Amino acid sequence: MTRLAGKVALVTGAADGIGAGIARRFGAEGAAVIVHHADDPRGAARVVAEIVWRGGRAIAVQGDIARWPDVRRLYEEITATFGRLDILVNNGALARSEVADVVSEDELHRQRELKVFGAMLLCQEAVRMFGVAGGSIVNLTALDGIPTAPASMPDPGADAAIDAMTRGLSRAYGTRNVRVSTIAPGMLGPEEPAAIDVLDGSVRNRQFIALPAARNHTTEGIADIAVALTCDDSADRSGRDIMVAGAMR
Repeated sequence: MTRLAGKVALVTGAADGIGAGIARRFGAEGAAVIVHHADDPRGAARVVAEIVWRGGRAIAVQGDIARWPDVRRLYEEITATFGRLDILVNNGALARSEVADVVSEDELHRQRELKVFGAMLLCQEAVRMFGVAGGSIVNLTALDGIPTAPASMPDPGADAAIDAMTRGLSRAYGTRNVRVSTIAPGMLGPEEPAAIDVLDGSVRNRQFIALPAARNHTTEGIADIAVALTCDDSADRSGRDIMVAGAMR
């Protein structure tokens, strides 16, 4: 499987969870992968090691994606190492287990900064790096306000902003061969609890008792969709929302 052979992909928030799953799959499909993390060097190093062990190319880069100097440094490292960028996956928002009544004001602002402003900065610079060859952007958001981890609080305003940004970028840059899509996962399944801190003990039990009919999803399934959206076979797909809902809609 080499549907992404010769491509260079940046995956933010890739030290664990969905981002790590996408990074691993991109590496297996032949892409050189930039594994971004905010503050988890060990997790990012593990993902890089797995990709390299399987014969791929990858580097880990730390940065605060809501801060322009860090974003600029991130892209400078990509240019210095690989000389180009073909794919951006925006997955850099925080995953918090707190419910609404215990989330602080600072955390709410921080989540919005990362999910919306950070994504905008990354998209802006990615479009510049794509150049005349074009490229693909995939934005991760929530399915109708449903978070991907139990007990974490969704931010429907931020998700709506991401959806609007996806459509706007798709219209604005479609003539420059830039494809922009959104993946909106439902609840991730319990088969990968190590990647999601809040899937443990009573929190997980409550969640999956409350949703007995829901078909939950794995990071591998979401990674499959990311590959499908960014490979050359999908050149006509842009401005799309891919809902990974199972029985939850």
